[in-house]
Amino acid sequence: MKISLVAPSNRCEYLEYLLSSLRNQTIKSFEIILIIKNCDFKAIDYLCHRYSLKCIVIEQKEGYFTHALNLGKKEAKGDIVIFTDDDTIPLQKWIERYIKLHRMYRYIAGICSRDTYVDLEKQKLLPTPDDKPK
Repeated sequence: MKISLVAPSNRCEYLEYLLSSLRNQTIKSFEIILIIKNCDFKAIDYLCHRYSLKCIVIEQKEGYFTHALNLGKKEAKGDIVIFTDDDTIPLQKWIERYIKLHRMYRYIAGICSRDTYVDLEKQKLLPTPDDKPK
């Protein structure tokens, strides 16, 4: 099963965090498609090489976030296309979880992950408010 990961980035300020966490995924075989806007190509190339990642980099010249997602989707060659933000720090088994879910629910068109965030004061990963039982 081929995996494509699409990440739009405007100004590429936080992209390094995403790329460093993608390097540590338990699944190693996936394509990374970066849709960049207002970014330095040399800096992006440096980051991809620094983390030993083969990235497809597409410059977005017009449009907004949705346009960036469509550019990435058009380029993606995977059986599963995972969309993420450039400021995301995925957990180590993030891609592995998507593969398992897609195998379990073969006839589902889309699957969304649950988010966590980092509380810097407590230095803990916390669930988002919609993860709490009602």
